[in-house]
This record gives sequence, C-alpha cells and structure tokens, in this order.
Amino acid sequence: MYPKVIIISGPIASGKSNLSSQLSDKFGFATVRTSDLIKEHLNDTAPDLKKLQNAGNKLDRETDFAWIAEMVSIRLRQEDTQGTIIIDGVRKRQQIERLQRSFGHRYIRHVHLNASVDIRKKRFVERSRESDKGFKFDQICKNRSEQEAIKLGDVADIVVDTDKYTETGIFSLVTSRLHLLSRTADRLVDVIVGAQFGSEGKGNIADYLSPEYDVLMRVGGPNAGHKVFEDPPFTHVSLPCGSRRNDRAKLLIGPGAVIDPTDLMNEIRKCKLNKDRLIIDEQVALITPEDVNWEKEHLSKNIGSTSKGVGAATARRVLNRFRNNQRCKLGKDLDDVYPDLYPYVGSTLEYLEEAYSKKKRILLEGTQGTGLSLYHGDYPSVTSRDTTVAGCLAEAGIGPRRVRKIILVCRTYPIRVGGNSGSMEKEISWDIMAGRSKNDPVEIKQHEVGSRSGKQRRVSEFDWSLLKKACHLNSPTDIALTFVDYIHKKNEDAVRFEQLSEDTINFVEVVEAVSGVPCSLIANKFDFKCVIDRRRW
Repeated sequence: MYPKVIIISGPIASGKSNLSSQLSDKFGFATVRTSDLIKEHLNDTAPDLKKLQNAGNKLDRETDFAWIAEMVSIRLRQEDTQGTIIIDGVRKRQQIERLQRSFGHRYIRHVHLNASVDIRKKRFVERSRESDKGFKFDQICKNRSEQEAIKLGDVADIVVDTDKYTETGIFSLVTSRLHLLSRTADRLVDVIVGAQFGSEGKGNIADYLSPEYDVLMRVGGPNAGHKVFEDPPFTHVSLPCGSRRNDRAKLLIGPGAVIDPTDLMNEIRKCKLNKDRLIIDEQVALITPEDVNWEKEHLSKNIGSTSKGVGAATARRVLNRFRNNQRCKLGKDLDDVYPDLYPYVGSTLEYLEEAYSKKKRILLEGTQGTGLSLYHGDYPSVTSRDTTVAGCLAEAGIGPRRVRKIILVCRTYPIRVGGNSGSMEKEISWDIMAGRSKNDPVEIKQHEVGSRSGKQRRVSEFDWSLLKKACHLNSPTDIALTFVDYIHKKNEDAVRFEQLSEDTINFVEVVEAVSGVPCSLIANKFDFKCVIDRRRW
C-alpha cells in the first residue's frame, strides 16, 4: 500500500522539487508545496525568498507549527484528493510532528535530501528562480529555518545525498525505499507457450483467458498468426489475443518482438485502438520489404518458412550493428520510417514496473511452439528465436520470479507448415485422422491451412517424447489440450469433462501422467464457448 503522506525535506537546492515532480508525474500523486501555502496565506503570488522564510517562521509561532497540517487538510477536503499526497518543503521537526498527529504516524514517510554546500551553491546559481533574485546563497543559508532543515535528516525514514547520484538514480532509490515499486516476489504474470510446432491453438486459449487480465502482452513476430473465434474469425498477427475481447486491457508489444509496420498498422485499425491503449516498445525490430523478399528467395522452399521477414530482420539486428546504412531500424526510429505508428512507441519495461506496483495481472502470449525453438528444435528447420518460456520472458523483459502460471498448449494431433518444413514423428494423413474421429476430411483440410503461409498443414500422431521435452524446457504449471474433437467429433458437444468420449478422458489422464501437471483447459471446438475449464486458480 502506498503511504498516505510523503514528506520531502532538505536544505535549499538539495533536489526536493525535482523529486516531488518525478513522483507526481510517475504515480499521479498530488503535490502540496509549503511555499504555495505561504503565498496563499500572504495573498501574494510572487514573494521573494526572504519574505517566504519570514512568513513561514511567523506561521510557526502563531499556530504552534500546525499550519502546514491544517492548511493541507483544508485543501484536501476542498479538492477531494484521493491517494498519496506529497508535501514538499517541510523545514522543522515540530512541523513533522504536527503532520504525524494529523495524518497518523504509520501513514507518513519522510524523505530527506542533502548535498554538499558547493553542489547546492552551484545548483542555486544555475536554477535562476524569480524568488531567488537579489539573494546570495550564503545569505540564505544563515536563515534559522534553513539551518533547522539540514538537521531533519536525523528524524527521516530515508536520507539521500543527492550529489552522489543522478536524478534517475535518486528517483529509483527513493521509490524502492518507499515501496512504491513492486517486490520481485509478486507473481503477477501468466505465460502461454506452445508445446509442439505452432498452431496449437494458443490464440484461442489466450483469448478465452484474456478478460481475467489487466495487461495483455505479445512477443515474436508476424510469421505466426493467432486465430480467435469471431464471426468471421479474426487472426492476430502482432497484437495479443484478447485485444478485441477485453477492451479495458493495456496492450504491449515487447522489446524482443519484430514487427512489420504496415501489417501492424492495419491490425491496429481493425481493432480500433487509440494511442493510450497500446505500447510498442522502442526496441522492437522493424521488418523491411527487402527482409521479406530475401526470405522468399532463400527460406521458403528450404525450410518451409512463412517468409514474413522476421528472421532476416533479426539477423540484420545482430550482424549490422556497425553498418549505419544497413542497421536494423527499431521502434524508436518509427518517427522517420512509419510516423503513423510513432504515437504508440514507448517503454514497455517502464509500464510493466508500474503495473507490478499496482498488482495488475499480466498475460504474456508466446509465439509458435517449443519444437520450433532456434536452440531446442530440429535445426535447421526451426524459427529465428527461442520459443520456450525463457525466450518469451527475455523478449518481453520480464524476470522469471514474476511468473505465476505457465500454460503449455498441446494439440491432440501436432502439425507443421506444409512443404519441406522439418521432420515429425509418425506423420499421417488428414484422411486417416478424420476417419478415426468421424470428422469430414474435406472440412478438416479446409480448416487446416496455415494462417500466415496459406499452405496445407502436415499432421502426425501425438508425440509423447516431444511433450516430455516441452515440459522439461518450460516447467508448465498447467496443460491446455486443444483439438479434442480430433479424437472424436462428438466431443464438440461436451460442456463438462465427463461428457467427453472415454478415449478422450483416457488420453487426458496420460497427458497428465507424462507432464506431471493438470490438464486444466480443454478446447473441444473452434467456437466462442470452446473451453472446458478445469482450473483451480
């Protein structure tokens, strides 16, 4: 919980105003400056420094040091201010004691700033405030209230020597000590990743869960389309699934992601997003038409690439760091490259830190599947990134201790992109699968087309060794099993677990035995109500 009152004290030019402004800008705290209270009392908008000091001393005598507490209380009642208040410029111990009596000792935190005399004198000369005119630093320091302000470090909760740190460092130190930043032990992030070769139905699972979260985040690139049920269905290319279903959630595209500016802008327009809803991290890599053309020429036939330019852009990001004219453009360059997207650019890391401090729940949506990982897949028939939980967290800029749940999505019949896309254990035909499950093979083949490649997918028997490997690499807390209608078509009509076919229930039990975790979500059809939810969280 934030403190009710933050008192900032310190001698002149110690950095009080800078700190209070940063706290106000970052957290939206109301700020009350004691100098403004004196101006109101004097009915003078521009008193000089000496007049301010003398008036403050007089108020101390007349009110027995209670004037700050009394005037702040009146202002708060008038403005109906909620949340934390910053009181900038308390100068005497008795003033602090009065504030503690008024607001309660446990709700007040006192920050004292200090700096060497030489540094403060330099700052005083450089700041050129109107109220400082006609006064010398040494003269001001002789004032009694100024001398007492220096001693307040003895009773402060936090003391910072501001000449030792940058403004950013001071802010980080103070906010950490005030517990305004969340603890790293707060587990607020749930992650969804694929167990096989992509197209496991992650998008539909993410879309189903999305209303439960405050923040939806996506990593990866536009080589993976995540389809969600709408009428007609909608495929998310770069935005997280749930962008349209949960219209109150903040949307983030992480720094390790790769985007095609034109595709992303089209998706933003289709989802009718304003600039306040989405943050594209300033570090994302941008795909160029040359990246797409290179992949079409070199990768499409060789490894079944979807040829969206993701790998080529990623390679340029690594190889051309020293070539200015060939260097990979990043999100921060969008103002020059694609200005329509630039209003969405920001720091997702900063936003995540704010979200953690407010205990917001975050859903991170991975890309493709574990079997396509650059490091753990069947090289060279892999994608250009690590698709495990660890890789997704790295791309998002989320530390592992933030993670609460890891949902590993598996489909009953794994698929790969059509063509020369790599090996699968016990590959079969769609006709065989359809015959077993009593599905229409024509309908199945129409459905099983790559959302980005447009190619007929290949299919295989369930690979238990791949499931085990995916569990080792991702340490899931839960399994989401999809396409159970491919075990038997009658599963489409099930709304409870016990209504699934006997073979399906047996299959789920084996999945749980091999993975060692519960099969908490079961998708039985592509529909708005498509999930049998067995979670206990």
